Amino acid sequence: MTDSIYDLAVIGAGVMGLSAAFIAASSRPGDRIVIFDRETVGAGASGFAPGIQINIGRNEKERSLLNRGTKIWREIYPHGRPGGRDCDVLWLTRDPEELTRTSCVVSTVPSTSFALRERLSSLPQFLIPSDIVVALDRGSYCPVNSIVQDLAQRLGAVGTSIRERTSIARIRQRPSHLLLESSDHSELLARRGVLAIGPWLPDSPLRAHLAKEPRLRVKKVVALHLAARPTTNCPMIGLFDDYAFLIPMIEEGYWLFSFTSQEWDVRPDPGGLHVSSDDLARATAILTKWFSPDIPAVASARAFCDCYSDDGVPFSRPAQDVAGLYVIGGGSGNGFRFGPACAEEAIGSLYSHHR
Repeated sequence: MTDSIYDLAVIGAGVMGLSAAFIAASSRPGDRIVIFDRETVGAGASGFAPGIQINIGRNEKERSLLNRGTKIWREIYPHGRPGGRDCDVLWLTRDPEELTRTSCVVSTVPSTSFALRERLSSLPQFLIPSDIVVALDRGSYCPVNSIVQDLAQRLGAVGTSIRERTSIARIRQRPSHLLLESSDHSELLARRGVLAIGPWLPDSPLRAHLAKEPRLRVKKVVALHLAARPTTNCPMIGLFDDYAFLIPMIEEGYWLFSFTSQEWDVRPDPGGLHVSSDDLARATAILTKWFSPDIPAVASARAFCDCYSDDGVPFSRPAQDVAGLYVIGGGSGNGFRFGPACAEEAIGSLYSHHR
């Protein structure tokens, strides 16, 4: 009977769930691991995210998650992430003190310097007002879908079972293991479990395993693809005061404009989420601060959603009613940056206390 029990079951094949599985498989290569996803690998928020890695942390908790997450990614990808690009980040702000408080900025660059204007030549109408402080840092970006597909391939190569289009409906406690029941009433046994289902968590019956706090909501995440082809030396541009980003997608041939949507309590339905007139108005209001006389045309757009906690910081918490189960989530659009640290915390605790 024990041969049929998995050492670890992960529910959710996004970047958080796959990070947890990969950390477990790397530290305990002989363990039997299974991953479930209601759709396919990376079909949720991970499939749409640009994977921005920036040195910004609003508080000590975020800075800790960032530092640990960065270390984990370097261990997983010592030679660089697939499809990723390291680059300069130019932060533009009228509040340099706040930027300094929340980041590890290297230096400032005069906004009128020739070198700066040359590097932004693919955005000829992009103007930097004289009262703007330009701070230079390093960062990177990598489509998160390329990460999750690579992690899934590497996990499969070492024997991890990945079961797509399989929804887990119930998780019950047994004396020495967990009993997972799928929506088609098939059952599976595991010694430990990680629940990482992203924006599906708030409305899932599995939400009951997490205490009422933190309060969870789902918010739309949007980005526009601007019809301007970046050059090979383009930096990423961080519009700090609006927490928006211009990311040079060099291979794809467009600038990605990532900004904050304010549409809350949406459902994680890829076919039902679109860029709204309110989203476009918010984007235009930000872009018109920087482009004159006209902003670049919008070639296309992307929209999905993510789960947000009260404080906007991802979490890793033991289930309140099932021993051996951890819930990680609340990616808040930052699952790539902060998720691996949450996954590491969950795996470390599970293997320390549930042998």
